Amino acid sequence: MTTNSQYVTLEMYVSPNDGSPFIYRLSTGLNSWCNPYKLNVSLKSGATLKASEQDITALNITSTIDVEKNGKIAPQLEKFAQKYYKANDGRTYSYSEYQPQQDNKKNALVIWLHGAGEGGTDTSIDLLTNEVTAFAGDKFQSELNNAYVITPQCPTMWMDGGNKTYQNGDKGSIYAKGLFDLIDNYVKNNSDIDTNRIYIGGCSNGGYMTMEMILKHPDYFAAAFPICEAFYDEYITDKQIQSLKNLPIWFTYAKTDTTVDFTKTTEPTVKRLLAAGNKNVHVSAFDDVHDTSGLYKDANGNPYEYNGHWSWIYWDNNECFDSNGVNAWNWLGQQAKKTVENTTPVESKTTSNVSKPTTSKTSTKSTTASTKAVKTGDSTSVAGLIVVFITSLLALIFLRKMRQNQ
Repeated sequence: MTTNSQYVTLEMYVSPNDGSPFIYRLSTGLNSWCNPYKLNVSLKSGATLKASEQDITALNITSTIDVEKNGKIAPQLEKFAQKYYKANDGRTYSYSEYQPQQDNKKNALVIWLHGAGEGGTDTSIDLLTNEVTAFAGDKFQSELNNAYVITPQCPTMWMDGGNKTYQNGDKGSIYAKGLFDLIDNYVKNNSDIDTNRIYIGGCSNGGYMTMEMILKHPDYFAAAFPICEAFYDEYITDKQIQSLKNLPIWFTYAKTDTTVDFTKTTEPTVKRLLAAGNKNVHVSAFDDVHDTSGLYKDANGNPYEYNGHWSWIYWDNNECFDSNGVNAWNWLGQQAKKTVENTTPVESKTTSNVSKPTTSKTSTKSTTASTKAVKTGDSTSVAGLIVVFITSLLALIFLRKMRQNQ
């Protein structure tokens, strides 16, 4: 400390098992802020702190903290704003929003869908528990060339088939209609979002919902990145697979996942997509989920191993690559709906019967405009008019001769 301050900053030990301000409650199935959060801070015996000219030999610190209300300082959240939207299903959804700086161009939109533990109405839990704040970081934003980020949050879990019960695609989510309405409304109200670069992804429950969204709206999104997704392949029809054969998708999962059976979800779906001809399917299949920072180790000195379901750790830390070494974040930033050359007739300055076309980029749904001359409602030919005129003239001459002879 080189200047005077009223605060003392303590850098404290944390680990995968110690220090988290969040707790997963089995009673609700949701993560929540620890309340109360107990933290005892004291000086070692005989230690002294110097404050101005005063020696401090003991600390008087309240050990019980209400983290949720006013006991936290979270600078990661400063780039996000929490908002609410009442969707066409009658439900009100909370979501966080990150807006890039104005740069006089259209920007991509990244949609992140949370896991089951992050449902509710407090989007800060969604942003912090899985480090979704990384999407507003310099590296991700650089790869995406500045992108909007929204994190919709449902009241329970995305896989809710009704009455807070899970389903795996057989019934469909009760939030599917409302979520798409939220996304589409957000796009329509932000005119500088590039509708050819809308990306959707999420983990676990959010991975499931990513699949349901692209299955129901295959032409809306430019790419998807489902992580440890839980949509059972048996409920995906061959017609739906065909609808996704041109959609770029990056799947991520770990082989030690005991929460979601990837042999019933990701693996068979990937095989079917490849068989259907999708040439832009990528997979990051990890042997396990372990710490890569070097900070945390097990009792034997090996990297600490996390729950095998937590493969989103790799995605959020930009550590997903496919078998060819392609990086997932970099790949995502390159994806856009394909465009085709479109020809549009313009007014010709020549006497030619064919207008000269100009070329422009348009969506794949556009068709190539005809370069033939515009056909008017009167289809009578000039030759026909001449024949009628001559016939009428001859008839007039004939009638005059008849009158003269009478």
